[in-house]
Amino acid sequence: MSNQDGQIENFWNQNPVGSNFVEYESGKAFYEEYDRFRYRTEGHILSELDEIDFMGKKVLEIGLGQGADSMQIINRGALYYGIDLTDESVKRLKERFALFNLPFQDIRKSNAQNIPYSDGFFDIVYSHGVIHHSPDIEIIVSEIYRVLKNGGLGVIMLYHKQSINYYLSIGLLRRMGLLLIVLFPFTIKWIGRMTGEGVERIDRHRENLKTFGWRYLLMRNFLHRSTDGPDNIYSSVWSKKSSRSLFKEFKKIRFKVHFLNERHLLGLQKILPRSFKNKLATWFGWHLWVFMEK
Repeated sequence: MSNQDGQIENFWNQNPVGSNFVEYESGKAFYEEYDRFRYRTEGHILSELDEIDFMGKKVLEIGLGQGADSMQIINRGALYYGIDLTDESVKRLKERFALFNLPFQDIRKSNAQNIPYSDGFFDIVYSHGVIHHSPDIEIIVSEIYRVLKNGGLGVIMLYHKQSINYYLSIGLLRRMGLLLIVLFPFTIKWIGRMTGEGVERIDRHRENLKTFGWRYLLMRNFLHRSTDGPDNIYSSVWSKKSSRSLFKEFKKIRFKVHFLNERHLLGLQKILPRSFKNKLATWFGWHLWVFMEK
């Protein structure tokens, strides 16, 4: 494992996805609260899962998080296998499955650059918002291709470059806001409301700026720190064009775009019609779903 891989593992081990929104506490109530939050915020996930035939299929999930999607996949009849880079997510998934009495085939701690299953083993590989956190994403994609059966389905969510979140929130508002706070510290609460960042996270950005200097604000650096927290090690964003190149070994590639984070609309979400916001989500949402066949 490279030093960067170790840093990535350590970050996600300490910050399982969603932990900044719902505080972890062992027990059924935590998972129920987390699931309500996840699907209230990203309800399109359930709709997309409903369109996939999981019944009796061998399904590998890469990146387990808190196990919300894992539970949904099992409840739709899958023979479930899961891998994650971190001990913490593996532990939480096993806890969830025991609490809810969910059947599964195998759960392992494993780096997706070396998936521990044989060629052509799976009918479906699913990964939501995970593999774009690896600088070796091409290796992971080749492993996904390897373990899928001929005719098997890959369902991968990547961060979408052609999005309001990338260009407006990360590219403009958050960088300008951080500069403003450096010049006028009293604006920190106002900036937090405008950008959707908590004061503690903004303070961490300010510390990073002091540590790394002005190069911290270059998009090639700032992108990593502005997707999943100021201590995040690595993230990448993808367009439909670059995704086609990434998944070039596959056939029948198609896309769907979801998830408009309304707090990035600077108050316009209160006056824009719901139908228009739904359209914006399908054009400029933050989640690029890629469906492909081997």
